[in-house]
Amino acid sequence: MPLARHIPALLILGVVWGLTPSIVKAAMAGGFAPLGFAFWGAFGSALILSVLCAKRRLAIPLDRPHLVQYAASGFSGFALANFAGYTALQHIPAGFFALLVPLSPILTVLGAAALGMDRLTPARITGTLLGFLGVALAMAPGAALPDAGLLGWALLAAITPVGFAISNIVASRLAPRGTDALVLATGALYAAAFFIAIFGVLMGQVHWPGAIGWRVEWLIPFQAALTAFAYLLYFRLIAATGSVITSQTGYIVTIAGVLWGAALFGERMGWLALPAALLVFAGLWLVTSRR
Repeated sequence: MPLARHIPALLILGVVWGLTPSIVKAAMAGGFAPLGFAFWGAFGSALILSVLCAKRRLAIPLDRPHLVQYAASGFSGFALANFAGYTALQHIPAGFFALLVPLSPILTVLGAAALGMDRLTPARITGTLLGFLGVALAMAPGAALPDAGLLGWALLAAITPVGFAISNIVASRLAPRGTDALVLATGALYAAAFFIAIFGVLMGQVHWPGAIGWRVEWLIPFQAALTAFAYLLYFRLIAATGSVITSQTGYIVTIAGVLWGAALFGERMGWLALPAALLVFAGLWLVTSRR
């Protein structure tokens, strides 16, 4: 069974991505501008993967199909998603953000069905409704969102799984056949850094290394290394299993994100967070399971 064979990689990817909201939250608290931190995370990880490409003597193609894939994946799955997520994480708990992640595979299946890449069944429709109901419950008082006044920031954060879903479909549909996953990841991250740099200049969120002190700046290489590793693993899973199985990391990201938030920031969720998470997981299972 394809999923069983790739469970270790899915677990590792989920734990790494589950840590990301806490790293971002720490960076924002330390004085980073959201787009400034996002740019160096993307550019730094692209440089790391470029070194790996050079060692393996892999060229990064710059023909039109590859550039389209780089741009679409980098913009949706990194630039757009991280702009929304990094900005919102200045205000919302990392654990709540982690509860939004399973919307990505749910939206992935819906998007794939709309494009004729997959089939929409009654079970998947039910799962979609359960997933959105779970997220709505997580935003209620006494759940994962501590204050109703943060609802606007929560809705902004919800753009992140939309970007991830678009990236899942793009990676599966547009990736040129035969291109190494390492090359695809590298190109997408350079494209992401390009778009974020433009947004950062326009919004006045350019960050120069050393501007806020190295007690916080060490998060840049740390995040870059994690992003490089996660993106490489993500593209390898996409190539090996497709977007639906890769989307199963949503379970692990949510659990890991809640645990990281509790361990690093002492976040505690209300009693409604558990039924909210169960609804989201039930929806995710119905949407992505197959007969």
